[in-house]
Amino acid sequence: MSVRVFDCPQCGAPVTLRASTAVFAVCEHCRSMVVVRGSSAEVTGVMAVLPPDLSPFQIGTRGEWQGRGFEIVGRVRVDWEEGTWNEWCILYDATKTGWLAEAQGLLMISFATEVAEKLPTSIRDYLHGKQMRLNGTLWTVSDVKNVTHPASEGELPFVAPPQQTRTSVDLMNPGGGFATIELADDQAEVYIGEYVDFDELKFANLRPVPGWNAEVAQEKGRTTALTCPSCGGAVQLRAAGYSMSAVCGSCGVVIDTSRPEVQVIQNADIANRTLAPLLPIGQRGKLFGTDYEVIGFVTREDRESHWSEYLLFNPWQGFRWLVTFEGHWSFIERVPTISDLTSNVIEWKEHVYKFYAKNMATVTGVLGEFYWKVRRGERAEVCDYVAPPHILSKEVYPGLNEFAWSHGIYVEPRLIAEAFGVKLPSSGWGVYLNQPNPYGLHWNEIRLPFFAALCALIFLQAYFVQNRPEVELTSAHFQYQRPPAIPAATTLPSAPPAEPTPLPSTPHFTVTGADQRVTIEVAANVNNSWLDLDLDLVNVKTNASYPAEVEVSYYYGSDSDGPWSEGAQTATVSLPAIPPGEYFLTAEPTADPQLWSTEYSVHVTRGGVYASNLIVMLAAVLFYPAMLLWRRHTFEQERWGDAHGYAWQTTDT
Repeated sequence: MSVRVFDCPQCGAPVTLRASTAVFAVCEHCRSMVVVRGSSAEVTGVMAVLPPDLSPFQIGTRGEWQGRGFEIVGRVRVDWEEGTWNEWCILYDATKTGWLAEAQGLLMISFATEVAEKLPTSIRDYLHGKQMRLNGTLWTVSDVKNVTHPASEGELPFVAPPQQTRTSVDLMNPGGGFATIELADDQAEVYIGEYVDFDELKFANLRPVPGWNAEVAQEKGRTTALTCPSCGGAVQLRAAGYSMSAVCGSCGVVIDTSRPEVQVIQNADIANRTLAPLLPIGQRGKLFGTDYEVIGFVTREDRESHWSEYLLFNPWQGFRWLVTFEGHWSFIERVPTISDLTSNVIEWKEHVYKFYAKNMATVTGVLGEFYWKVRRGERAEVCDYVAPPHILSKEVYPGLNEFAWSHGIYVEPRLIAEAFGVKLPSSGWGVYLNQPNPYGLHWNEIRLPFFAALCALIFLQAYFVQNRPEVELTSAHFQYQRPPAIPAATTLPSAPPAEPTPLPSTPHFTVTGADQRVTIEVAANVNNSWLDLDLDLVNVKTNASYPAEVEVSYYYGSDSDGPWSEGAQTATVSLPAIPPGEYFLTAEPTADPQLWSTEYSVHVTRGGVYASNLIVMLAAVLFYPAMLLWRRHTFEQERWGDAHGYAWQTTDT
């Protein structure tokens, strides 16, 4: 690295240039703008003093990107109609000049890049959503604005007069790339890089942030208090240098805080005075391991609903949002990596998002401060995609040539209450668009145990069927004959009692092995009649009896609806846990009075498995999962009952 040192032509203080491409510097002593040409330097004016801010960066801050170090050597404050941001000039790997942009809580690193394509130089050729190629890669225009550089410090690779106007065109691609096209004097300069995360850059020599580093007192002469131009009250900025607007807590007017000459953006609204945020302005809390301060509160509405949004700030991590609707909460952050896709399904970071709704949202109330010049009545077309608990939202702003994407995740109300020390309802009302389905979560938890239990049940059933096959013990055929009628009593001497007719019985058979089921199947040639058998399984040795009853009935015919039938000519009954031994079976028949005689047979087997056991166990195993799946289905029906169908239909605004 070749260091060049010049004496300031105005005050004689040394001006050091470390980057070989540096041609412009601001004298730290007298704020003179020094332009370096070859070995000479000249003053072109005096640079305005940079406004106070809470940026943790400063000249001399070091970091690391893609395995190589860099150092901040200069800064440009960029100004446009709706706000300002910082562009930090970095010396990368001690050889190359680049830029670290710090805008709306996002960080971007980029470098000047030559492109093969010939680019248009008129702002009319760049519209948000337009796709174009840079060195063969497809990019999407996300933001177009005219900017100036009201103040700068350190060294820069170009001359930055405060009143020069340039056009800045921001582009993005799905791979996380970031690009800017700077248009000035019929020239197009291209800077290509990527969005970066604060923690990944491994910063060192950061500037202490007053109010956030506990050991640092408020810097002398650098206050964040402003005077309201309407009522003269003090307006305290909690994100100085980032906030572009704030609401006076005394009179309720919205004021422009982006410039030293504070002006009223919008007069007070009586309805604004009635706003009562659940999270007070100035309250701090820790979410996802990061401390945030509530600095702004917005209420918005569309044609169907109204909701509230809280702006959170951390000087190192930037801005986040908490959005709440009817007791439901989502944690929202800006994302840069989604192109302007015209689709009802978006795949992003391993999640598939489905279009949910598209509406025109209107700001109805504001408190606190914001990183843009917010106004009541401000409108944005909002398009939501959901993959619960995640949500992607695209906002398009009428009148501004830009759009923005954000990503959110559902947060349980108790976590918000615990983080910020407030009381909130324990749950939201109804089903929210990105609320996780609790029944789906429970299903995911029990799915593997359920399938394991189901497989075990099927395995056990197959095992017992295989190891306890049905074995035939005996079979017998019998003839049923209706008994003769008993004659009426007479006065003649009674005859001696007849011997009782023996009951039909099967041959003896043996049940071996452990206690097991014995099944009796009866078949009878009955037609439009019935036969009932009182059965007794008798142990020959112990005379123990195991009774059972079975009825065989079969009816058929026809009517106006056609042929019909009911019953069957066979019936089965089982006796459980019959101990081993020698047995015979008796059958005492009774029949339909209209039935004179019929043949019937008895077939006896042992072993086998009750199908009813399997059915009962299946019912027990399936009941809770089936209930969960049904509740999951009805939950999703309620969620999607409020969806609007297709994203790219015409919206009634």
